Amino acid sequence: MAPGRPMKAFYLTLGIIAVLGAIGIAWQAGVFAPRRSVTETLASAPVAPMAGVAATGHVLGSDSAPVEIVEFADFECGACANFTILQWPEVQQRLISTGRLKWRFMDFPLQGHTASPPAHLAAGCAGEQGRFFEMMDAIFNRQNEWAGERNPGRKIRDYAKQIGLDLSRYDACVDTQHAKPGVDADYAEGERLGVNATPTFFVNGREWPGVLNFDQIQAIVDSLAPVGGAGRAAPPARRR
Repeated sequence: MAPGRPMKAFYLTLGIIAVLGAIGIAWQAGVFAPRRSVTETLASAPVAPMAGVAATGHVLGSDSAPVEIVEFADFECGACANFTILQWPEVQQRLISTGRLKWRFMDFPLQGHTASPPAHLAAGCAGEQGRFFEMMDAIFNRQNEWAGERNPGRKIRDYAKQIGLDLSRYDACVDTQHAKPGVDADYAEGERLGVNATPTFFVNGREWPGVLNFDQIQAIVDSLAPVGGAGRAAPPARRR
């Protein structure tokens, strides 16, 4: 039996109320707000006390670069791996190698990620041979191989061999945990800055809200350091 007119009116009213409610929720969430540019977003981001960061982290890029991005990352973090696999190659090739951007990677192994500390130690030991970012690439690109292993360090050692590390030096560093103080110092800086998720990015001392992609990074660099400005080719990676 088809519903009568009163029932049709009732359901129509309910539908209108639901639509208006959805619009109200979307409005409060900012769905209909005009999208801000990256420069507006950065200008409104809080300024962080970054003085302690300058003595920590793994650095790639020229010290004279007008833009510095600090990334707190966890090697077992899926979003961090996605950033490195999908965005990092262009960032490195088009912005860092041209002297326009300096990058500082900060170790931030999250609680509960039991495979992460050995990975950060391994990358730190690679860094002692000047190959941190090569090891970072290998660890993130092959995260699915080691993250579920009972002994992730054994698998990661294969990457050390593949990127050409001196394995005797690498093994000694891992066995003595020589690079662990650097990892701990990075983590302490993250805690001091209130980092509680990865990846977390700071751009010239301002915390970026969310995950960056290459287009956003390029837009930030273009706005702060137009092409033709100061900048020199990037030196080798180093721990600071």
